[in-house]
Amino acid sequence: MFANLITAGAFLTIALFVFMVSEAFRNARMRARALADLDLGKAERGSSSAKRHAPSAFRRAMAGVIPQFGSEVEKIEKDLKRAGYYRPWALVDYLSSRNSLIVMVLIGFLALATLAPPGSNIGPTLIGAGLITAMLGYGLPRLLLGSQAKARVDRIQKGLPDALDIVHMCLSGGLSLRDSFARVSQEIEFFHPEIAIEFEVIRRQSEADTMSKALRNFADRIDTPDVTALASLVTQADKLGTHVAEAVTEFAVGVRRSFQQNAEERANKTTIKLLFPVVLCLAPPIYILLMGPPLLQMRDFITEGNQPGGILDSASMTEGAAALTPDITGTPDNN
Repeated sequence: MFANLITAGAFLTIALFVFMVSEAFRNARMRARALADLDLGKAERGSSSAKRHAPSAFRRAMAGVIPQFGSEVEKIEKDLKRAGYYRPWALVDYLSSRNSLIVMVLIGFLALATLAPPGSNIGPTLIGAGLITAMLGYGLPRLLLGSQAKARVDRIQKGLPDALDIVHMCLSGGLSLRDSFARVSQEIEFFHPEIAIEFEVIRRQSEADTMSKALRNFADRIDTPDVTALASLVTQADKLGTHVAEAVTEFAVGVRRSFQQNAEERANKTTIKLLFPVVLCLAPPIYILLMGPPLLQMRDFITEGNQPGGILDSASMTEGAAALTPDITGTPDNN
């Protein structure tokens, strides 16, 4: 009976963990996708809708249950932006969800440990399992957030040359840089939704401030060499008064060339990486094909030679040696 309770408690804990993590990421992703809607921008600027969606006092309290270093909080907030979570309370949602999960896991395992029979090893085992599960609940969401941020940044880098080509076409058609970003965010929303959201954010920030500041914020959010170079290039072109379209075109060509060079570099490394599978998987069959027949012939030769009457039989070898040995003990001559 007690074993069944432990099994049911472990199952419910794992199911709750998976549900809470998936629900947190799903809701955050939905909020990030809703950034492209103009009504969301109005809500985030202080309307009553933003106040209704703001985190409650309980969630803010749960976000501070587990102390965090300031540097770690900055890294989490940066990864949240890189992953596309732009709500002002995204950090509070992440910390409160993670801390609530850890607290519930610890309470659940402690409750099961109190039900254990006195003097048995089940209670300490449950406490240790609860601590391990709590550590996993602390580290796994961070790893998932980091991998999600890295994947999104990679998708932005891959789609950036195509987006910049469309920006160049818009600039060549007479649109301003701000209007070009707005038009491109609408055109590539289906193929590159991450870039569409980022361009929409750049457009809104450029309306509130300057385009140079908006691009610097974009570079700070993504934090990649290509995006940083784009922000610096557009800023310098704006300061020097040069045509932005030519600078964007040259940058798009340079980014595409760097992607091609990186692909060639990875292709060249593939030959070295394939050396180990070739040696481990293809070399043994080749050795078997080359050395198998001679080894089988040698085995048959040794087997047949050791049989009675064979050339390797000890008796046959003794008789042969006796037949070949000259008679040096012959009888003496009477004469």
